[in-house]
Amino acid sequence: MSSATETGIEQQSYPYKRFITLYPIVNKVHNNNHDLKQTPRLLYFPRCSILVISGHWEGEQGVIKVRTSEKNQLYYDFYGFPDFMYKLQYPSRGSPELANRVLKLLGEAGIASEAETKRGIDHGVWVPFLRILPKPEIPIVQMSLADMRSQPAEKAFAFHYKLGEVLAKLREENVLIVASGTAVHNLRDLGALMRSGTKVAPYVEPFDSLLDKVALTETQEARKKAAIEEIAQSKYLWSAHPSLDHLLPFHVALGAAGGDKAKALHKNFMLSLSESAFSFGEN
Repeated sequence: MSSATETGIEQQSYPYKRFITLYPIVNKVHNNNHDLKQTPRLLYFPRCSILVISGHWEGEQGVIKVRTSEKNQLYYDFYGFPDFMYKLQYPSRGSPELANRVLKLLGEAGIASEAETKRGIDHGVWVPFLRILPKPEIPIVQMSLADMRSQPAEKAFAFHYKLGEVLAKLREENVLIVASGTAVHNLRDLGALMRSGTKVAPYVEPFDSLLDKVALTETQEARKKAAIEEIAQSKYLWSAHPSLDHLLPFHVALGAAGGDKAKALHKNFMLSLSESAFSFGEN
């Protein structure tokens, strides 16, 4: 059973309620073997699309950018890595139809947004998808976070949680929402930890445990309150995330998940990083 929407995106009913929301890890060497590779069974159904929010792209102050291009060129937005990393390819295609649908939803919600055609998809998109979907057969659209570096953490969390709530409708339209970030991301401390021989920074596990608690909170309202207030008030927040760009996708995922329960997919601590990953909803 299928029907056409006003955007031209064809819908089809499947034997599950909605597409999942995914918060994967971003690992530049992409050599982790974990459950993420098993996640996208549902992607092999026809006529689905993927929307990715990456921690490596912040739009202008309060403005969300959405890629509307037909093809996805790669943006190698990292430095000092082995040469082979800059030769990796992931020839995926975009979806102007999905991109315009996203822009429409944002406009209806009063969220400022703009189309983007020049910037390629960054490694917060194509690196995890080299693992998740090695054959780029499904159209992928990337959108940005809002640049809220001048705002208090609680305000940034609330905005991006709302952003996820606005996008949640897409899960009923055969769209997989992927919020790509890192549960703990402090590059500033990496060098000192390596030199000292410390395996894991003291703030990594407690902050990661807080994210677990928030993701696994049973009720939707309690989870929203914890995501915005408890995380903002955590004494480990600014050690775990000297900047919030890699954490904000988590709030987008929580907002898009609605009342769906979280499932922990992967957990690994290394130095000043946590590679925890979650999915929300049935797969």
